[in-house]
Amino acid sequence: FIFALAGLTLFTMPVLAQGKGEPDPPGRDSVPPSAGDMPADTFGHLIFDTPSGLCANDYIDISATGTPITYTASGGFPAEDDGGAAFTLAAPFSFYGNSVTDVVISSNGYIAMGTTNGLADEDGGDFSEDCPLPATPGNDIPFDARVMPFHNDLAGDGTGGTTFVEYFASCPRASEAGEEDCTIVMWDDWGLFGVTGSYDIEAILYHQSGLMVYQYDDPSALLDPTTAAIAIQNGDASDAATYSCAAAATLASNSVCVYNPNCIGLDCLGGAFGEDPFDPNIPTASPVGLAVLAGLLGFLGLWLVRRR
Repeated sequence: FIFALAGLTLFTMPVLAQGKGEPDPPGRDSVPPSAGDMPADTFGHLIFDTPSGLCANDYIDISATGTPITYTASGGFPAEDDGGAAFTLAAPFSFYGNSVTDVVISSNGYIAMGTTNGLADEDGGDFSEDCPLPATPGNDIPFDARVMPFHNDLAGDGTGGTTFVEYFASCPRASEAGEEDCTIVMWDDWGLFGVTGSYDIEAILYHQSGLMVYQYDDPSALLDPTTAAIAIQNGDASDAATYSCAAAATLASNSVCVYNPNCIGLDCLGGAFGEDPFDPNIPTASPVGLAVLAGLLGFLGLWLVRRR
């Protein structure tokens, strides 16, 4: 009887802890169902988009405040068609478990991550989306580790396109993990090679959580998203997390969030899912719960006295 009563007490404590009118304690299985619930790659990245409710859409235009990038041509085409620019981030960024500060930004809508030798590691000239991923890139000087918000045969020379970079100590688009610093890379007025029209795309790198967000301004002007890669890839082309690769992608009023499984120091998944996945979720006591528990313990004491 004692063991049964103790078991009943332990079993009912989480329920008793909830006071009248209080919300139900969150459960461990309360993550909304989504295709992004499963890791998108072997490393464990998760991908969610705006329709999932776990990736807010808030395009940040940095064309008036960001630093313009000067590209170096990688071959016989203009630099704003197939070119790269070495850049050092203002703060480290965790990418596939590696701390990255040096990158090469490509005119073709991707960022090579961890290029310590600049353009000697990556020339920025890869104009093919290289689907399916992972894949070894096809440019003359390729670097496998990449962030790809919209990797395609892009061109800014015919549209007046410019690429801007800006670091924010407090990101104007708060991350799903909370307030933190970020770097935004924005391709402004960029078009597809040989096709009329232009559009804006951006990648946001959050330095504390390792979260990556891709956003698109006026995405109705994305003339052929079925030829692009929207993804990330690791440093030896053995692993990739893909949102879309040479496939139809709905980008209107949509952002794509790539969650880093190694997030440290912030409520990384909890901030998005409404709970902390590392919290033991021990419920707090309410007055009603304490009163019922006291009554049970009193009954147990009376029973023990009578047994004597």
